[in-house]
Amino acid sequence: MRPTPFTLPLAVALLLSVSSALADMAFVLTPAVQNGARSNEVVFTGTLSNTSATDNLYLNDVQFSFAGLATNYLTGDSNTFFANVPGILLPGETYSDTVCAVAIDAATPPGDYCGSVTIVGGTNVFDATALTSQAFQVSAFDTPFEVWQFEEFGANTNNESISGELADPDNDGIVNLLEYALDLNPNVASVAGLPTPQIDPACGCLTLTYTKVLGATDLTYTPEASDGPGGPWDTNGVTEVIIDANTVAQTIKASDTNYPVAAITNRFMHLRVTRTP
Repeated sequence: MRPTPFTLPLAVALLLSVSSALADMAFVLTPAVQNGARSNEVVFTGTLSNTSATDNLYLNDVQFSFAGLATNYLTGDSNTFFANVPGILLPGETYSDTVCAVAIDAATPPGDYCGSVTIVGGTNVFDATALTSQAFQVSAFDTPFEVWQFEEFGANTNNESISGELADPDNDGIVNLLEYALDLNPNVASVAGLPTPQIDPACGCLTLTYTKVLGATDLTYTPEASDGPGGPWDTNGVTEVIIDANTVAQTIKASDTNYPVAAITNRFMHLRVTRTP
């Protein structure tokens, strides 16, 4: 039984300004736009390069500034930077790894928030020159699917090839949107938990049993039936009953009650899962 189609939300990512730098310092965030859940922290990676051929470059501090409403909801965290970055970049040396982190307040409304991070240092450990800065954007979210993405994929939340709705990182043929909808694990290859068809002796009709996640309030589950595998699909005569439930999900049996199998040649059912904005 083929669960199709999906309705995808529209998303727009705004690429912010390019970095500025002194002659001996180059700095790029990779990427400069990150998504994150409220009450969590997003980590920015990047490259820091000492372009001087002769002088050491001391990295002494990381400073943040936030624009507009971001000042109410975002907090810079430089601890991650200092846990990973050596205090000195030798001539021609490049550091590529975690640069900083930004915490998102629990009360943050969904939206895009802007700021910049500045690397402070110079020619010695006491220097407080602003060496270079880079603008960034944090897109705060709180839809159930986006929270699920963050919980399941962590640092790969912003990598659409891994965390995207139609991505299949475990290569089991089940895309992430269905893994989410059916309470499956997107990081473990398995087909267990897919909707299961059978003929119900009580009605003599085709049935489809599936899992509905209670917390997936941004999804619509629609069992449909058709005379052919290519449709047209509809819900005429399809009834549903909850046959099991817990605090996480319900097990639902959908029955094609208007079409007893003894009276027809072909009958098909599938589950349509649609994500709402």
